[in-house]
Amino acid sequence: MSTPAGGSVVWIEIDTADVTAVKDFYCSLFGWSFPAMPTPDGGTYHLIQPAGAPFPTGGIIESGSGEREGIVLSAVSMDVAGDAARLGGLGATVVVPPSKAADGGDYARLTDPRGNLFAIWTPPGPPPGVDPAQLDASAFAPKPGSLGWFEIGTRDLDATRTFYAQGLGWSYEPDPGVPGETYDGVRAGTAQPSGGLRELGQAKGVADYAMPLFLTEDVPATADRAVALGARVDDAPTVTAYGLTFARLTDPRGNRFGLFAPPKG
Repeated sequence: MSTPAGGSVVWIEIDTADVTAVKDFYCSLFGWSFPAMPTPDGGTYHLIQPAGAPFPTGGIIESGSGEREGIVLSAVSMDVAGDAARLGGLGATVVVPPSKAADGGDYARLTDPRGNLFAIWTPPGPPPGVDPAQLDASAFAPKPGSLGWFEIGTRDLDATRTFYAQGLGWSYEPDPGVPGETYDGVRAGTAQPSGGLRELGQAKGVADYAMPLFLTEDVPATADRAVALGARVDDAPTVTAYGLTFARLTDPRGNRFGLFAPPKG
């Protein structure tokens, strides 16, 4: 397995003041486990390991009380320092300057011009003891509970398109299958769309956001289970014109996430 292409969104980080609550919710919902990794500052980085997946899909960072809670999308960069400087020139703000991540890769955090927090990251390679050459292609297909899509909702679709096209090399194609929405599929370092841009319009009180969507076999049942665990459904399960089912939710800590299931058959 080669390193993912630059611009690919392949990782998430959950910032939280209550690691136990986050673990309890997502373990109950998706069956995630959380291998611990020591950080350079003496803390602990909690990896997010979906059941049956060869690699983690993200990590949990413990933040101080009153600090930001959120889920951060991370895109691959082959030159974190150079890309951070270039993104700054396009209107991003560097929040965490280029440094070493807990896993040894290079890393930086920024906010885009619309205020969404995101990260750029150079993966250090597979975890110890995992040889990608020994895994067949099916091992890398997203497993239930894995990051399988991302979405950025924006009140300024043109500006968001331009920023990420210039900053991360993304390209777009219209997706007419989402009922009642202007939606672009995003090719983020991939031949086929792996994420989407959603136009929010100018409705009062609607804010830009960026969120992951996790694969599930049954969106309505998983959404119901999430609600029973304390989540809120923001957009009820919806089926696109081509048979994909999705829903948008907010977890008990106030973080947006989504669910999706590909078309059957």
